[in-house]
Amino acid sequence: MKKSLFKTTLWGVAILAALTVIVAYWHHAKIYPSTDDAYVQANIIHIAPQVSGSISTIYIQNNQLIKKDRPLFDIDPAPFEIAVQAAQAKLDLTEQNVKALQDAITSAQALVTQRESEVTVATKNAKRILTLVKEGQEPKSTGDDITNQVNVAKANLKGAYSELAETQQKLGKTGNSNAQIRAAKAELNQAKLDLQHTHITAPADGKIVNFNARAGSMVAAGNPLFDIVEQSSWWIDANYKETQLDRIKINQPATISVDMYPDHTFTGQVESISAGSGSAFSILPPENATGNWVKVTQRIPVKVVITNTDNNFPLRVGASSIVTIDTTQ
Repeated sequence: MKKSLFKTTLWGVAILAALTVIVAYWHHAKIYPSTDDAYVQANIIHIAPQVSGSISTIYIQNNQLIKKDRPLFDIDPAPFEIAVQAAQAKLDLTEQNVKALQDAITSAQALVTQRESEVTVATKNAKRILTLVKEGQEPKSTGDDITNQVNVAKANLKGAYSELAETQQKLGKTGNSNAQIRAAKAELNQAKLDLQHTHITAPADGKIVNFNARAGSMVAAGNPLFDIVEQSSWWIDANYKETQLDRIKINQPATISVDMYPDHTFTGQVESISAGSGSAFSILPPENATGNWVKVTQRIPVKVVITNTDNNFPLRVGASSIVTIDTTQ
């Protein structure tokens, strides 16, 4: 009887201990939510030339650390230097043409002044002679001739006005506002900019990845050639179950264990929580309103910034990790 009671007591203690452990584990998991669905991330810059051409010089190699503004590679500048020369010549020619039009306008204005004077003189002569014709002191044919002279003078003046207006229209605005000069200058500036784009430099500090270009290779504007992984900022994309999010808040501290360095612990801080699950933003999101539906716990991305990066423990994009967030703070 005593032996049976002892066994019963022993089993009771064991069950109570197991329940205590389970409750303690559940409570700890609630207070310190953790996930191993987490991966190291960094800013990745896609390097693509802004002009097309043949690579003439390469200054880097794959997996090399580089500093901002360091040369990456050059595209053969010869065609772009020729384009700059052609654009400069076009600008010079345009300025000459504009100057010629300005001189033509000056001449046309002088001609208008002359024609206006001729009309004034012819009108005065006609008034005087027509008075004499009316009084019979001059023959009628003389009056017809002077009237014709007035009409010719007015026609010449109209032609001078038309020529002036046509030349002014060809010229447009003067000075730096002239459309032809502005267009030629814009073409020259674009040619100079294209020439500058033949020398490609690093936009930020980082590490070269996926680089396999060679001198002589043809590249096309806008087509990415390789990437630069920035080394200044690292974070973890931790995909937490939606049931774990109720206590997670921005700025809470976190501990991070990266599989690459199991004996080293990184610290972090929650920076942001996604507005939706990962599947919600996929190319083909699930259509739960159709077909047979099975409830699946979704995962929500949480961005945890690493706050104690160490050059002795270099990180790699995509590396697996385990993130635990302290929700007590």
